[in-house]
Amino acid sequence: MFKIGEFSRLAQVSARMLRYYDQCGLLHPDRVDHFTGYRLYSAAQLTDLARIVALRDMGFGVEEIAALLPCFGDAAAMGAALRKKERAVRAAIADEQTKLERIAAFCGALEKERRDMTYEVKLTSLPAETVLSLRDTLPDYQREGELWHRLCRYMAEVGVACDQGGYSIYHDEEFRDQDVDVEVAVPLAAPVEAPPPYSCHTLPAIPLAAAVEFAGPYDGYAAATQALATWVEENGYRMTGPIRGKAIASPADVPSPADYRTQLQVPVQKLHEHGEKIER
Repeated sequence: MFKIGEFSRLAQVSARMLRYYDQCGLLHPDRVDHFTGYRLYSAAQLTDLARIVALRDMGFGVEEIAALLPCFGDAAAMGAALRKKERAVRAAIADEQTKLERIAAFCGALEKERRDMTYEVKLTSLPAETVLSLRDTLPDYQREGELWHRLCRYMAEVGVACDQGGYSIYHDEEFRDQDVDVEVAVPLAAPVEAPPPYSCHTLPAIPLAAAVEFAGPYDGYAAATQALATWVEENGYRMTGPIRGKAIASPADVPSPADYRTQLQVPVQKLHEHGEKIER
């Protein structure tokens, strides 16, 4: 039998961890001396400890290890558990890789914004436009591309040509985490017949709108929106409708996201100095 310090040296596991494994129920001492209180371990327990350490290093938690220790003689059960853990680790790696990509993209966006991104907000009027559109409730905003694919596929099938860049219109009165009401629309030179769920209709004219352009990937939307909101607030206006994005140069026009150009548009109305809107 070996005292805890001796067993620790043999196993190359600290006495602190041995006490922790004892507390967790993973590896109790073979016996405890009733007179001295010393924890005593047997040589046979080195195998159990090696298995505990191996499972720990593979990412298994205490409860998982406790459930797996009796299964070391069952090749099928151990194989199933290891394959399950492998899938979980691969999923975690993919998730972390996505985070790394987002960090890199965000750093790049910050650098680009610092270097050359100046937003110029302009007041303008927007004419009425005939559009072919598709509106649907999506699980989240990231799924907007699915609407564009469906609309573009339908236009190709019926031979309808797009007059110019399309619109993304977000109809919810507030930001939603799920079940979002999104419409995508492309201007047409002339009206066409459009069976549901497609619609040919007229986007109404907007007498007064604040508009700002941004270049590059669509993750630049947030910074452009910030500039738009700041301008609206500082110049004494209020928003009177949803923000919509107009594609000036989209994936259909240019191959690289760096060359995308988008204009954000929001209808506005001037306020009195005390905050009331001016009726026109």
